[in-house]
Amino acid sequence: MLKVVGASWQKTRIGTYILIGAGLLVIGAFFIGYMERPTYDGTYCATALWTKQVGFTIENWKQQNDLVNIPQGVARICYKDSVYENGWAQIEVETQRSYDDWVQAYAAGLLEGSLTWRNIYNQWVNTIATSCDRDDSSRKFCGWLRELLTTNFERLKTQTAKGENDHYWHQLHLFVNQLEGLEKGYIRGATRARSELEGEIPFSDFLLMNAAADIQDLKIYYENYVLPNGTANGEDAATDQPKNFFLPSATMLTRIVQPEQEPQKLQLLFGHSTAGSYSSMLRIQKRYKFHYHFSPKLRSNTVPGVDITFTGYPGILGSTDDFYVIKGRHVQAIVGGVGIKNENLQLWKSVDTKKMVPLVARVMAANRISQSRQTWANAMSRHPTTGAKQWITVDLKKLGDQDQLYNVREGDDKHDDAAVTVNEKDRTAILNRHDQLKDMVWIAEQLPGSLTKKDVTQNFLVTPGNSSWLANGVPYHKSVLEASGVSYSEDQQLSEADEAELTNLEAVDKYLRTHGFRGDLLGGEESIAYGNIDLKLFSYNARLGESDYHAFAGPIFLRLQHVQPRALEDQSEDGAPTAAIGDERLSVSIDDAASLAELELITERRPVRNDMRAIAMRRIGSGPFKWSQMSPAEEVGGHEGHPDEWNFDRFSPKWAWTEENAKTHRTQPNLHHP
Repeated sequence: MLKVVGASWQKTRIGTYILIGAGLLVIGAFFIGYMERPTYDGTYCATALWTKQVGFTIENWKQQNDLVNIPQGVARICYKDSVYENGWAQIEVETQRSYDDWVQAYAAGLLEGSLTWRNIYNQWVNTIATSCDRDDSSRKFCGWLRELLTTNFERLKTQTAKGENDHYWHQLHLFVNQLEGLEKGYIRGATRARSELEGEIPFSDFLLMNAAADIQDLKIYYENYVLPNGTANGEDAATDQPKNFFLPSATMLTRIVQPEQEPQKLQLLFGHSTAGSYSSMLRIQKRYKFHYHFSPKLRSNTVPGVDITFTGYPGILGSTDDFYVIKGRHVQAIVGGVGIKNENLQLWKSVDTKKMVPLVARVMAANRISQSRQTWANAMSRHPTTGAKQWITVDLKKLGDQDQLYNVREGDDKHDDAAVTVNEKDRTAILNRHDQLKDMVWIAEQLPGSLTKKDVTQNFLVTPGNSSWLANGVPYHKSVLEASGVSYSEDQQLSEADEAELTNLEAVDKYLRTHGFRGDLLGGEESIAYGNIDLKLFSYNARLGESDYHAFAGPIFLRLQHVQPRALEDQSEDGAPTAAIGDERLSVSIDDAASLAELELITERRPVRNDMRAIAMRRIGSGPFKWSQMSPAEEVGGHEGHPDEWNFDRFSPKWAWTEENAKTHRTQPNLHHP
């Protein structure tokens, strides 16, 4: 056509090329439109690099599906915020053993802060910032607390740097490094996102968040030993009655079962339900795979507890829930803990809070350096200042090593692996085989200034009727019970009917739900945003060598698939099922109906009447918790970043960097910079 109108051959060729190009673009667009585009699930990954010349740098990989092949560097992280999908965020952090430990620790903190900065900020606003600015007394307490924690941190930083030859102190030093990296990572993440935050988080508040497990104890100390001395200008000066606050406790259930198929291969059933403020419910499932050494020297051995998974919170480097699963070449164990009652406030007189070590740092140090449960308990016995707790730790490897407990009689017509009832003579012989029955289960209990620990393996395996333990704040050890001044009653433990039903995780689930606490269901002015805010269920089958773990996020409620007829015996006035939970373990200790108890919600106390036991869970069957159903007067703290309705099913995290992928790791680029 161009030629017809007299265009040159050159112009004709150019026009032809343009038409051909346009045609190809149309065809390409057609095919691209029908091509499958990659879909991502919201998982973001990054790698930290380090050199002596440059220091630390971070490579962000945006959304990723191929998590296994994320370059390793000194540390790498993958993070997914799925709080609106299942109630949990999830992070996995891995470091490389070829780098100095302090480099690994700082890089791990840098990555976590950089990717989770938004949730860290929301958690700080919801809890610390809101609570500390509530009133004048709260501001005074938080001011005292910040000063105390900052002084302790500086002392800890100096002291741990000198403790190179002490494995425990070395791990505390790495906690310090990781926390400093976390703060710098938070600043980097917020800056990179060009976020105009309303206020920066001071480092003292990072310390405060990581002392969450100590705050209740420190508040008791402050109310009783700081204010009366006038050091806080307290208007609540010395009173005749000491001030003690014990919240409705978290609940933890441990049961060791003898399967009929192979009774010498035991099965562990474990349940844990955290108690806390609803404002703190930004939850994270964390996995730290840190290849630390026993000392700063790279030639020293790697610690046993390399791989630690736990349920936690943004900005906190351990599980203030107190639930851990620990793995390594020579260790496979769980650790669980709940708060413990202490009515003897005189114990605080021998405690020097200026030398405290945050509980979360102590637990992480013990988790990493301990190969046996005894060494874990020994490590925890160092610096037992704050954190009134009771702990249980179980060696999962030893669950399959109980052959001495059973024997098969000659001529018995049962199957070869059938268990035979152990008579008293056999039981005495078993007890004499101490080496076969030790260091599988330890219980440790801490009061201000002291920790009592004991190997209770024989109790779980030999003593009739003691294969379960319900931890709900009442001391287990007799000496701790006497020192705490807490009264004990049989109805605070499992009944025979409960024992008979607890044969699987579903039964553990049902028990913990029906014995939970929901402060928002108290009704009227008594309602508080406090209660059991999650449920973790774990089992280990020694016969199969397999574990099962899943968790539920949000204030607990009865799901229809878990409700059994026994749970429906009592009905509320409106016909809704009530939980059989009207026992003392769920209530604050109250002497008579006219007395008042106080609940401690970070820095706030709310009075609750003695009838709490009767009405706390009246509407437990009414459904999941919703923020929109709470009036402003009932709300405590904020709920930025929270879903409105907490109606989530079970969640089991899927981790990318497992031992099965070790070959893949060795063939991928390492981005190693010496």
